[in-house]
Amino acid sequence: MLFSKKYRRRTLVGGLFYACQTFPFFGISIFLPILMENMNVTNPLVTQLLYYALMIAGVLVGIILSNRLPRRYFLIGTFLASAAFLLVLSIWHQAPLALTLILFSLFSLTISAALVMDYAYPNELFDASIRTSGVGMCIAISRIGAVAGTFMLPIISNAWGSQAIFIICGTVLLIGGIICYQWAPETSLRFAKHNRSTINEPSGSRVTSSRYSDSTID
Repeated sequence: MLFSKKYRRRTLVGGLFYACQTFPFFGISIFLPILMENMNVTNPLVTQLLYYALMIAGVLVGIILSNRLPRRYFLIGTFLASAAFLLVLSIWHQAPLALTLILFSLFSLTISAALVMDYAYPNELFDASIRTSGVGMCIAISRIGAVAGTFMLPIISNAWGSQAIFIICGTVLLIGGIICYQWAPETSLRFAKHNRSTINEPSGSRVTSSRYSDSTID
């Protein structure tokens, strides 16, 4: 049923957006000391403390913003913003240390804010009758990104350095933003109320607000 015509797109977008988040998050979080050393940061302990503090702050920011913005816009925006910060770091590898830390801090804040959707969005993609299986499938697909990030990034770092990691992670995040732009439906009923007649989904499909309500809320 999860890969039937009715649910296939929701299953794929739920798993792929999750995987595109976990790939850079797990890889960068686990190998942060190595990255900081390659970025010529002399005190990696301070950077680690800053990183984890920003993670906590980012979750709080994500909770606030996710309740004020449409789900679809929040996903696309956080993907593109976090990708931009990493790609700038990869291109401007001779940037001043202060600017490097600012860009990396903005990335940490944005990616941790985006993680809030890992808990809300998959639950909202499926009918109640199939929601448990749907969320489980999304999480299972996301583990591919987590494993790939944890396994590949140290190899890439040893071979090509931290700049290559930023390029690859930024590209994965950019792909996640494109996937959400193409496929991700709006699941927030709060914003659906502003357009009761129809709700637009990607690829030109349209569903009524009543059908939308049935597909996302018990």
